[in-house]
Parts: sequence; structure tokens; C-alpha cells
Amino acid sequence: MADLFERKSLKLLAQAGQTLNQIVGEGLCDEPQKDLMRRMLMELREMLGEFEKAYFED
Repeated sequence: MADLFERKSLKLLAQAGQTLNQIVGEGLCDEPQKDLMRRMLMELREMLGEFEKAYFED
């Protein structure tokens, strides 16, 4: 059962990586939308916190 939780949490980490790529992509635009970047960053922090809790806590 622990393996299932680890896999799900790793999928969450992959999703966080995609969100980070979106933030970087937006930042590289000629006129980045900083409010959008801030919201995505908040979402990223949440995902990383959920990953850390699910993956590392027993």
C-alpha cells in the first residue's frame, strides 16, 4: 500500500514540475503576467507541501 502512496505523491511532484515550467515560461514572455505567476507559485508551494507530507512522512 505504501508503494501506491509513493507513486501518487510522485505524480504530484511531476505536476508541480509542470507548474514550475509554466511559471518560467510566463516569466520569459515579453510582458509576463506577474499576478498569474504569483498564483501559480502559490499553487506550486501547496503541491510541494503535499508531496513532502505524503512521500516522507510515515
